[in-house]
Amino acid sequence: MQNSSDREQLRKLYQQEDNSEKSYIPARSKIDPREMDRLFRVCAYCRVSTDNTEQLSSYELQQAHYQQLVRDHPNWELKRIFADEGITGTSLKKRNEFNAMIAACRAGDYDLIVTKSVSRFARNLVDCISTVRMLKGLDPPVGIWFETDNLYTLDPNTEFMLSFLATFAQEESVKKSEAMNWSLSQRFKDGKLLTPAPLGYDRQKDSSGGYVKYAPLVINESEANIVRLIFDAYLSGLSQESIAAFLTDIGCRTKTGSTVWNTGSVGYILTNERYCGNVLTWKTFTSDLYEHKHKKNRRDRDQYLYRQRHEAIISVEKFEAVQVLIENRKHNLRGTLPSLHVIDKGIFKGFIPINHHWVNDDPDIYYDISNSVSEKISVKKLEKSRFCAFDLEGYQVVRNQFTQVRYEGPALTISGEKITFNVFCVKKYADIGYIQLLLHPTERKIAIRPCSEPDTHSIRWRPDPDKPISSKTLTCQHFRNALYSIMEWNPDYIYRIRGVWAKQGEEHIIIFHLVNAVPAVYIPQESENDSPKKPTELCPDEWSDSFGEEFYEHVLENGFYFIEPGEEWQANSPSIPAPGIQQYTTASVSDLNNSIDRIKRGEARTADGKQSDNEHFK
Repeated sequence: MQNSSDREQLRKLYQQEDNSEKSYIPARSKIDPREMDRLFRVCAYCRVSTDNTEQLSSYELQQAHYQQLVRDHPNWELKRIFADEGITGTSLKKRNEFNAMIAACRAGDYDLIVTKSVSRFARNLVDCISTVRMLKGLDPPVGIWFETDNLYTLDPNTEFMLSFLATFAQEESVKKSEAMNWSLSQRFKDGKLLTPAPLGYDRQKDSSGGYVKYAPLVINESEANIVRLIFDAYLSGLSQESIAAFLTDIGCRTKTGSTVWNTGSVGYILTNERYCGNVLTWKTFTSDLYEHKHKKNRRDRDQYLYRQRHEAIISVEKFEAVQVLIENRKHNLRGTLPSLHVIDKGIFKGFIPINHHWVNDDPDIYYDISNSVSEKISVKKLEKSRFCAFDLEGYQVVRNQFTQVRYEGPALTISGEKITFNVFCVKKYADIGYIQLLLHPTERKIAIRPCSEPDTHSIRWRPDPDKPISSKTLTCQHFRNALYSIMEWNPDYIYRIRGVWAKQGEEHIIIFHLVNAVPAVYIPQESENDSPKKPTELCPDEWSDSFGEEFYEHVLENGFYFIEPGEEWQANSPSIPAPGIQQYTTASVSDLNNSIDRIKRGEARTADGKQSDNEHFK
């Protein structure tokens, strides 16, 4: 803290007059575009936010205005007018003319930018302020003259007003965006759909040649033939890449007239619901007003699905089959759709050969397929005297988990996205090339049996027989999910099932009864230094009051043990298409060839049934 003597000394120093010689050097005068003794190299910037006729007319008027404005200022030399047409002002990314202008200013080509208003220059507060500051910091600085706002950025104390006007312009864009979204929502709700016409369709025209607003699409037969070919080719097993290459080779034209096809153009057609007569609204939306990033609508906005809005080119069944196939191919399933088969006789009657790559989480389809051939067996139908002279009602068959410490039989582990068969199973089928994975959802059983490669949904068992025998793992995320739903299992648990191996003559099978599954869970490590722990098995709640299964229930569950003498298992009975179950739509080779021939011949029928030329074939 200063004392009184220090303060007095400072006061005397300030009061002392400085008589030393000095020269006055005035500050450089502020740049004023209105001063007449300096020549300004000027560029003008104008922008229209949409590409309709009225706005483009405004764009022409803006250019004429700036040419006149420069003529009114003799010290301005108009070098160039930069203009962006049909470009939004909330982002700088796609404003090519604007960015070219800023680059020229950086290069020293201009001294002054003239524009109508802050909202014309930028509707994004950050873009506006940062660009103005950057131009002001150049040497020499570049100013911006906002005409209607009467604001010049090189004047002192203008940033507050600039910030206010830029904020107002940005908020105006936000309000316009909200109003547009509300308008779209109301139109979608009321069924007023401005549906663009994809390949295969045209928009309806009135007598004057203009388009009829909100009218349903009408089929363009010459284009529709190409659409049908694409769907048939995909269902026949061809990839999107192969279809695109074929269409390019034969000279088919896209909707825009190009003869070059790619996977994107084919994929767009295959996933467009308009081809089956439906219209889904608001499939994408702008998630960021300033960056204009488009995002798939995953229930972020209200949607409406209008069915039978217009005449279909593709049936709903065929369209849905294609969507299933697309999803399956994402998981490396090649070829056509998996066939729905079931075994209709022998000990595997009602079992379904499983395609473990198939994308299907719905257990109902497995029940429907199995029940199409299965007959429910009742305990009352059993002749109890077959098994023993005594009635064994009330007796239990003890579970082997309670009697065997070291288990060396077949075992199955279901965890995560995988099903793993232990070494015992692999050894029993050591000389087998292919097996089938079978499921009976009602009896809650999984089985594996030997098969040949051409059999339905055959699985390669041992790719390299020369390698040592090890466990066999199948990756099957979606089948695993369906299985957990069937069994009502906890998705956080691993399940282990002991199975049964049996042989009769040359036939040998392995069956796992899923109700005997033992859940297991990983116990968290107490510290990072602990070694990883194996899953700890849990005792199912339903086992707490019993040692095993009722004898006659056990007989039903393991009925293959008690087949009449001389009766054959028929374990190798082939599967058949599931009777009464609608098979997924596929396309035959003849269907595909007919579609190709129609396109090559230019076959197309007009609305009155007359022949017309195929304009979409080169």
